[in-house]
Amino acid sequence: MAAHAPHRARADAYELILARGFSGTMRGIGEWPVVSARRFESYVRWSTYTVVSTPISTLLGGFVSAQPLTTENVAVVSAVAVATLALVCCNIAVSRWSFNALEGRGKRLPIALVVTWLLLLAAVLAATVVLPIPAMRVAAAAAIASAAASIVPILNARRTLLLNVAILVLAMPLVAVFQIALLVVCMTLVSAVLWICWSSVWMLSVLRELQDAHEDRAALTLAEERLRISRDLHDVFGRTLTAIAVKSELASELIRRGRDDRAAAELREVRRLADESGTEVRRVVRGDLQTTWEGEVSGARALLGSAGITCTVTGEAVPTPCAEALAWVVREGITNVLRHSSATQVTLTTTIDAGEVLLTIANDGVSDSRPAQSTTDDSAPSDPNVGTGLRAMFDRIHAIGGRAETRRDGNWFLLEAAVPLPKERE
Repeated sequence: MAAHAPHRARADAYELILARGFSGTMRGIGEWPVVSARRFESYVRWSTYTVVSTPISTLLGGFVSAQPLTTENVAVVSAVAVATLALVCCNIAVSRWSFNALEGRGKRLPIALVVTWLLLLAAVLAATVVLPIPAMRVAAAAAIASAAASIVPILNARRTLLLNVAILVLAMPLVAVFQIALLVVCMTLVSAVLWICWSSVWMLSVLRELQDAHEDRAALTLAEERLRISRDLHDVFGRTLTAIAVKSELASELIRRGRDDRAAAELREVRRLADESGTEVRRVVRGDLQTTWEGEVSGARALLGSAGITCTVTGEAVPTPCAEALAWVVREGITNVLRHSSATQVTLTTTIDAGEVLLTIANDGVSDSRPAQSTTDDSAPSDPNVGTGLRAMFDRIHAIGGRAETRRDGNWFLLEAAVPLPKERE
């Protein structure tokens, strides 16, 4: 049962699809990463908006700590305050554009906004020279850091490093205006703000990639489960419907000949098969459907006997590790015999040689008009003459390292499937 745990887990997901629909299930499966990414994105956005607004707080702090301003400086201070507020608004606008561009939905940044933004930054920096307030030096550093942080979301690590180096190089001439210790503090502040913002955006990008990978994995799991269920349903119902058709035809012929008791028994068998089909559907969805070699061979004999076809089983006993895979081959092979041939004899032969178990299903129902051709598990996907059931069977055998082939030998049609033996048995 442990081997069927992955099927059962995927089946639970598929039952969720049937109950809620694909889109609702995808939201349910990916709900935690989606919520986490959105929350973290909101955190990064508002953190960046807060950082790019720091010139306001540093400017107010400088005014509070300054000596009483003279009448001549009031106009300049007011102008600087307005310019700083406008700079913060531009910083937020540029930051918003950067995040939208990071998501792939950012439009072209207006030239007028870029020009205004750069002029305001230059005006605020020039005010640090005009106003005799020591704290304005820190405000200048905050203005540079906030402007640089506004475009960090669209920069990779290399470009962020180049921007940081460019800021440090351009700040060198300020040694004549700033005290060296204060300049070092200010440039350290700029670098710290720059890399803190970049690291937050980088973590957001990683989280989005993880979210995309999670959604892709969920979609792939659901797709694989759909393929498994469709394959198993084809195999199960192909056999069941063929058996119902054969037994119904037999019952009709028995009634025509007046053998009502035998016909009633066949009709009861048809009803039993119909009832069992519902149980098999539920097992398919849950991933609990199992086939056994003995059960499939016994069912093949009974079904072929009902159709008036002689069935002969010869060969060596099939090892347990290979039994289930070859049982599916028997199911599909016998179904095809009943549906697509006019056979009167069918043989099932098993041999063990060269580290593999070879099953050969042969029938004498090939018509002379049918072209002689062979199909292997490599050519099956592109062969238009190969049906869904054979493709599914080839996939099953190929998935466990085996091989399968169909070919014609005179008036006999042969289906051969080879499954490797476990290593300890070789």
